[in-house]
Amino acid sequence: MLKGKGRSFVLILVLLAVLALVGCGSSETKVNADEVVQDALAAQAGVDSSSMEITIDATVVGVVNDMDLNVSLDGTVTSDMDWVNKKMKGHMGMNVGLTSPMTFQTQVTGDMYAVDNISYIQVTMMGSTDNWTKASLPVDFWYTQENEQFIENLLEAADAESLQDQKVGGVNCYVLKLSPDYAALQTMLEQQADTGEEVPDIASLITNLSIKVWVAKDTSYVTKIEIVLAANIPSEVLGGAAGGQGLAVNLTVNMQSSDFNESVPIQLPAEAENAEWGNPLGMLSGFGF
Repeated sequence: MLKGKGRSFVLILVLLAVLALVGCGSSETKVNADEVVQDALAAQAGVDSSSMEITIDATVVGVVNDMDLNVSLDGTVTSDMDWVNKKMKGHMGMNVGLTSPMTFQTQVTGDMYAVDNISYIQVTMMGSTDNWTKASLPVDFWYTQENEQFIENLLEAADAESLQDQKVGGVNCYVLKLSPDYAALQTMLEQQADTGEEVPDIASLITNLSIKVWVAKDTSYVTKIEIVLAANIPSEVLGGAAGGQGLAVNLTVNMQSSDFNESVPIQLPAEAENAEWGNPLGMLSGFGF
């Protein structure tokens, strides 16, 4: 929904989520947080397959491009990943509400598959189902977990603190609270931004950020992640006039993983095999996504 300079903030949200994925670990009850991080990185490097459920609750309120905006979003995304065989499948179910500039309520569902270097997506919205569409995946899509330099950069952008142990789905877990180093994260974002793209000062945008990670004691696998974020995006960051209202963003994301290194049979639906090449999210473009 944010275009131009606003895309940088979307990148920030994504990287904060990834930061939570890698900043965690396992040891004794009162573990040293730095040791926890290193143990979990070693464990995550050995994950060949897993399942994940993500719940999202978000609101965006304010003004963008001289237009009042009030949007709410909640829903669930489930996925199965098979990194070794380069296959994945996912399902999305989202409720989207809009009260300004118009009143609008709809449910968006989607199915996605990835096989080798091609993704396949089908979206249903407002009772209309789009045809299956396919697109090429980035060349490094299946190797992101193995990018050691990327992981090292993320670890430099966070401090970890041990909290009281808890259970997730009956599994005894260590709990870590992550505190991002905004200066290091700013540098990382600027290095990854497109040429000529301006990255805003993220420390001035974020008013509240809580990141917690649960890690299984017996395997060091990340089992749950909780991210709660509040941010104010000034008008000028969105390409508007300085001193304008901007946007207030509130976001809560919960991610829970399971079935590590278990068989995850993934079969591309027959109707998707004849998908046409194109923009897999083109159906949403008319709504500003």
